[in-house]
Amino acid sequence: MVKLKEFSLALGVINNILILNQENRITFIGDEIRKQLFKSGLDGEFKEFLPDNFPDPKDQSELINKIEDVRQNRNTCYFKFKNSKTNLFIFPANYGQSSNIILAAEEQILKANNIEFELTERVKELECMYSISNEIEATRNLYDALRNAAKHLSKGFQYPQLIVADIYLDGISYGDPQCCTDNYKDILVEPLIINDNIRGNISVCYKMKEQFLEEEVKLLREIAVMLSNAIEKEETSEDLQAQQDLLVSKNSELTDLTEDLTRTNNNLQALLNAITDPLVVIDSEFNITLSNKPEIRIDEKCHRELFKSEEVCENCPAIVAFSEGRPFSIQKRHENLQYNLQAYPILNGKSENPETILEICSDVTEDEHIKNQLFQSYKLASLGKLVAGVAHEINNPNTFIRGNIKIIDEAFRDILPLLDHEYEQNKTLKIARLNYELFREHVPVLLEDMMGGANRIKKIVDGLRNFAKKDEGLLTDEVDINHLIQNNLRITEKEVRKHAKMVLNLDPTLPTFKGNSQKIEQVLMNLLINAAQAIEKEDGLIIIETGLDENKKCVVIKVNDNGKGMDENTRKHIFDPFFTTKRDKGGTGLGLSITYGIITEHSGKIMVDSQPGVGTTFTISIPTSQSNHNQEK
Repeated sequence: MVKLKEFSLALGVINNILILNQENRITFIGDEIRKQLFKSGLDGEFKEFLPDNFPDPKDQSELINKIEDVRQNRNTCYFKFKNSKTNLFIFPANYGQSSNIILAAEEQILKANNIEFELTERVKELECMYSISNEIEATRNLYDALRNAAKHLSKGFQYPQLIVADIYLDGISYGDPQCCTDNYKDILVEPLIINDNIRGNISVCYKMKEQFLEEEVKLLREIAVMLSNAIEKEETSEDLQAQQDLLVSKNSELTDLTEDLTRTNNNLQALLNAITDPLVVIDSEFNITLSNKPEIRIDEKCHRELFKSEEVCENCPAIVAFSEGRPFSIQKRHENLQYNLQAYPILNGKSENPETILEICSDVTEDEHIKNQLFQSYKLASLGKLVAGVAHEINNPNTFIRGNIKIIDEAFRDILPLLDHEYEQNKTLKIARLNYELFREHVPVLLEDMMGGANRIKKIVDGLRNFAKKDEGLLTDEVDINHLIQNNLRITEKEVRKHAKMVLNLDPTLPTFKGNSQKIEQVLMNLLINAAQAIEKEDGLIIIETGLDENKKCVVIKVNDNGKGMDENTRKHIFDPFFTTKRDKGGTGLGLSITYGIITEHSGKIMVDSQPGVGTTFTISIPTSQSNHNQEK
């Protein structure tokens, strides 16, 4: 349950506003502004016509003039009573045709403006940090990255057009060297500390007298730390290469020592071969000294034999096992498979530090797949509850709107003859500041549009409710695929139409089939979202077709897009669990895997035809009749 204190700002604004209708009568008044204006407490009386509440004629006159000026010019103005400390802002309730006016207490409005200003400044600082971080990651040459970073510095400060910035490292300036001259008195400087040595600094200053904010001081400090770490990492990598060369040279020396262990290894080999998971014993150089699989070669690097990699695994558990003398394990992903790497130190009793490590590499892909599917189910269940709640909250006020619009429409049709008669008598008649002819032409259209919009909201809400309906997992629904497609579009239309135009070619004579409506709807949603995300051009097009294969007695659904397409290697793996080409965009690789499983569960088939640069077509065939054992899960 949401607590009221989480909306304290919104409640503060509401409690400090007063709303007037076009006759300057009070239609709403918040508790706080009521206390300030009438000083009568919440139980006191006040007059409905606002000016009547103030005895001073000058206050009344000036207040009415201000309100009318705001109403006519759709602007905002400031008002102060003669003998009161209460200051008000006056502004229109909206910038459309409404004549309602809002009066708000000055303190609350200024507080809201200050919050908006603070948020804007924090966004600028984050954008500055991101831009500099991106330069460090994306620019290969560190010194080019420093020059580009200096250009981004000013964007994080309150007045970027007045900022002069410089990055100074090892006697070289990568920004504006004038920043540290006597021309600018107010200078903000943070040192660049690399390997505990001050090697330079990062500095900013204003071209004119301005005070630095505390947040700007913190921002510069964070950027200095970021740049220091980047420089240190770059220089450390050069040292690591030298160390790697040293390790390679020592490898030949260790090779001679491994021959002495051969007899012992032979005794252990029989025991190791009984273990199904790949198991190796490695030395401190990650050389394999013992293995339980003939395809894993002795004297080779473990990361090369297990993962075909020339580099040591990230967060390698063997490193911890060697350094701390304790077992350690990690999860590692390689070629769409998930592995559990376990490292156990082998102690010889003479030293607390192990000389070799026993490492077990277990394929846990299927276990992780099941865990992820379970987690996804939990998320979908939570989403269903949320969608049902939102749909309910939207449906209630929309019901009022639809009912009220009908009444207003009927009333308007009854009133029109009277207005027509009045117009015959008075050709200068205006309604809502519109000439009567214009009013007579457009207002019925507005009412019709409002009713259409309310009905569209109802359709969307009904679609959300159907989507959130509890799924029992049985294949017992009479599935109308055309209805599901149209219902699904109400939910996905906004996301899809950002990328492409939608065309529906639906066969109205299609029969229904036994299945699970929610699971089929999930398939449609996965395919539509994937199709939309595959389109990277302005003339994107997605075509959905349905038809009946009378020979095979199957309902056929095709989803075609003119997106970037897929090469042959991608097509071979798209239904594999965890395979995705969008991992950097949050893809999990489960969408099409789940889709494949749902279609198979319905005794159907799903095929894909795709060409790079041309587009992709998914074709689904589902039998119109299925065996009894497939009708229950």
